[in-house]
Amino acid sequence: MRMTGRAFGMLAVLTVATQLGGCATAPSLESAKLDGAPRSVVLHHPGSGETVAVTYWRPGDGYDPAAMREISVLFRDRRSDETIPIDPSLIDMLVELRQRVGAAPESPIRITSGYRSSATNASLSRSNPNVAENSYHLRGQAADFSIAGVPPARLAEEAAAMQRGGYAMYAHTGHVHVDTGPFRTWTPKTGEPRAPQILEAQARARAKAQSQALALAQKAGNAKARVQVADAGSKPIKAPGKSPAAPGAKAPPPDLARVRVVLAQVKEMPVQKPAKR
Repeated sequence: MRMTGRAFGMLAVLTVATQLGGCATAPSLESAKLDGAPRSVVLHHPGSGETVAVTYWRPGDGYDPAAMREISVLFRDRRSDETIPIDPSLIDMLVELRQRVGAAPESPIRITSGYRSSATNASLSRSNPNVAENSYHLRGQAADFSIAGVPPARLAEEAAAMQRGGYAMYAHTGHVHVDTGPFRTWTPKTGEPRAPQILEAQARARAKAQSQALALAQKAGNAKARVQVADAGSKPIKAPGKSPAAPGAKAPPPDLARVRVVLAQVKEMPVQKPAKR
């Protein structure tokens, strides 16, 4: 029985999917909306400096197992050094996004997070509220990535237009998350720029705190001057012709000229020798 070109292509896809360990999302020639030309990708891991440049799909042959293994190595868990098969549909998503933003085929797609082992994901989730306990990173179906010269907002916009898989933009780190799960998005829980009204309220609070600290420092300085006068043997000096200040009123600053006179008088007094005990 002679197979049509389409039937042969579908058989090749199913064969490679089986070899890759049964990824949860079966690769589809139509899912990425790519033409029938060979599909190539350049992947780069900024942390290690590793780069993989491969042609991972060819018409008539489908997904190249050797190329997909190279991709899996670059996507490996960097803490445990574990490697699992990466969903080919995820690579198709990245390639289509690269095309949609107009980046050149040789433009590296920078992968900051690919596969995560259970231990790594659990460790990250304890300190980062954006890490899901049942993340698609655990299945080799997710990537955190960026493309040099392309704003993250543009990548997220194109991912939304594709309506295929999950996506989210992390503005504070400059990367975009995509996965081959259901179409959805979410807002990162921390690290995003604050709203203008929140920043304004914080500025007012800081200004108020600085004003209170300055007032306390001035009050402390006045109290210190009064203590120095009392220690010199003089009674508190009252301004002539003025009644005592009302309760709660701010005390006037001390007359420094009179304080200097009192201190000079004390200095001229004979010194008494302390009695022996």
